[in-house]
Amino acid sequence: MQRWQQTVGTRCRQAMDSGELGVWDLRLDLETVHYSPQWKLRLGFPEPHSADSTHFWRCRVHPGDLPGMLTAIRAHISGDAPDYEAGFRLRSNGSGYRSVHSRGRAIERGADGRAVRMIGTMLDLTERPLTPAGGLPEGPRGGMEGSPLALPFHVLLSGERPGTEAERHRVLGLVDDLLQATLAQLEGLRA
Repeated sequence: MQRWQQTVGTRCRQAMDSGELGVWDLRLDLETVHYSPQWKLRLGFPEPHSADSTHFWRCRVHPGDLPGMLTAIRAHISGDAPDYEAGFRLRSNGSGYRSVHSRGRAIERGADGRAVRMIGTMLDLTERPLTPAGGLPEGPRGGMEGSPLALPFHVLLSGERPGTEAERHRVLGLVDDLLQATLAQLEGLRA
């Protein structure tokens, strides 16, 4: 079991470090989302280690794709769908809209069964290269900017904080199938 977790962790770190795979940690109770730093840098956004308001990212989804994306995530949040999965166009900071595919799963639910925290992956399917230019101005990124996010996924994965081993193993177990599907999709794009 430990070897399996190390293998998954290594593959995930490699994909995240290259920026090919974005990992996100959504806290619905705080209305914040934390993306893996390399993914945010890949898309041309400053402040790669800070959480952003969900509004900041929702506004970056193409208006024609937003209803479908929101329907899919709301179905999973409410417990009507076992997972979240959606393809949509996401506006980068300098390269226009990127076609992305996102998968996620609730890892914490409230007493009412609604998701409180979700984690997931995002894969850029766009064939044209990224050309981030200009960048966003520094400063607040929404009403929840600067709010603490208890152990974002990339921090759990890195092992930087002592005493997080049990939580890291639990979360890795919950997202392995998401990672497998996303990595298989990435391999298919390379072929």
